[in-house]
Amino acid sequence: MACHKRIDPYGFALEGFDAIGRSRTADTKTVLFDEAAVDGLAGLRDYMANQRRADFLRQFSRKLLGYALGRSAQLSDQPLIDTLVKIEGAQIGQLIEQIVRSPQFREIRGSVP
Repeated sequence: MACHKRIDPYGFALEGFDAIGRSRTADTKTVLFDEAAVDGLAGLRDYMANQRRADFLRQFSRKLLGYALGRSAQLSDQPLIDTLVKIEGAQIGQLIEQIVRSPQFREIRGSVP
């Protein structure tokens, strides 16, 4: 029950959509775990873009890297994730290019060159 206190408000903010993404009428006002009040997708988007931007960028970069590598991000990937997060105003294409140029992507771990 305690875990729901942190995750449910995000779901409540997205209640304006059904299971397959169609718009529906619903009460989408909620208060997040850090006491921030949001209303619907627009409120959640603004919250993530402004108050939680650094957290969002770090997690997005971590997940994008993990997807590109076909494995979970590891401690050794932290410098690359830090680089991805620091790209000011980066578009997703720039993040992908940085990943593709990285040793993690271009070299198979444990292989002899």
